[in-house]
Amino acid sequence: MANFEYTARQHSGKSEKGVRVASDLGALAAVLATEGLFLIKAQVILGGTQQNAVGRVKLKRKELVAFLLHVASYIEAGVSLLAALQDYREPDKPRLDAAVQDLRRRIEGGSSLSEAMEAHPSLFRPLQVSMVRAGETTGRLDEALHEVIKLVEWEENFSAQVKQASTYPLIVLGLIGLIILVVSIFALPAIIKLLREFNVPLPLVTRVFMFLSEFMVTWGWVVVLLPVLAYFGLQAALKGEAFRLWWDTRLLKLPLIGVLATKIALSRFANFFAAQYRAGIPIVKVLQECEGITGNARLGLCVRQIREGVEGGQRLADMAERVGYFPRLVVRMLAIGEEAGNLEQTLGKVSTYFDAEVNTAVKRIFQLMEPALMILLAGILIFVAAAILLPIYTMIGGINASAR
Repeated sequence: MANFEYTARQHSGKSEKGVRVASDLGALAAVLATEGLFLIKAQVILGGTQQNAVGRVKLKRKELVAFLLHVASYIEAGVSLLAALQDYREPDKPRLDAAVQDLRRRIEGGSSLSEAMEAHPSLFRPLQVSMVRAGETTGRLDEALHEVIKLVEWEENFSAQVKQASTYPLIVLGLIGLIILVVSIFALPAIIKLLREFNVPLPLVTRVFMFLSEFMVTWGWVVVLLPVLAYFGLQAALKGEAFRLWWDTRLLKLPLIGVLATKIALSRFANFFAAQYRAGIPIVKVLQECEGITGNARLGLCVRQIREGVEGGQRLADMAERVGYFPRLVVRMLAIGEEAGNLEQTLGKVSTYFDAEVNTAVKRIFQLMEPALMILLAGILIFVAAAILLPIYTMIGGINASAR
């Protein structure tokens, strides 16, 4: 048994908060349901601390696609959403099974699917919830679920492509680090000791390598720790809106990476915009939903400016051109779509174009990295070889001179 701090909703819509003892989240929801209350969220209270008892389950993208396909197939077949959730079972994953049944209980209590999904942020991202909500608004939930599936599959394919392309560079970098580590720990100390016994003067390259080796032995933990601290510090700083805007703006201006980030964001924008607009959502509402789907604060601000301009009577293409971050191709296609009245089809073509561009850009970046890493590896090997062999040749030359 555990103590739950919960927030529930009455049938009248009034919220109620309290603390109850229950064996699990499902038991808590069942008890509250008998009292005419619908559980919205709950937290386990353990030793004065609170741990989120809702949404702790995480899904892989393939598992999420399988779940969404299950639900969409049932809805297309005319079966109710509750029956689809009731029939979904994962015996090997009890937490996931409990989370899905929690979705069912929430829907039985009066929530929509999007509201139930929103209560499980580790299972469903805000963008996915927004797309489902739009499908519910237009009565096209099955189509919305298929759009979410397409988005998740695109992300999975992109992630797989990045992993495949980055495997070789990571192996090379690991090999470089291994070579330096082995030479520094095993080979260099013995060679240096021998050279000092013969009073052999050490070349500059050897002295530099010795300094680097001693530095890594003494301060190597700092070198390893700094990137970790920098990562978590950056993540904390990015929670601030001002810094996030500054960071994302600079990111878009970086060579190669900035171009890739822009293409990924615009592909998401075009794909989501086309899907929502096709579903009958008003263009202003679609733009409002699109503000958070680019993944970049600067581009999100641009979408907001476009929405404000459209609300003021401006054309979509004119506003896209005015904000300055949308390529000419996108602006031109938006103008054509507005004039022809087939904006969703035009944006679908833009999305397809940028999807292909993203794949090409990823391959190009890693193709450029491969020769750069090979040059780096060769340079390090030459440096290590020179640091070890030059004093040995000097020592041998001194011994031969003494012999004569």
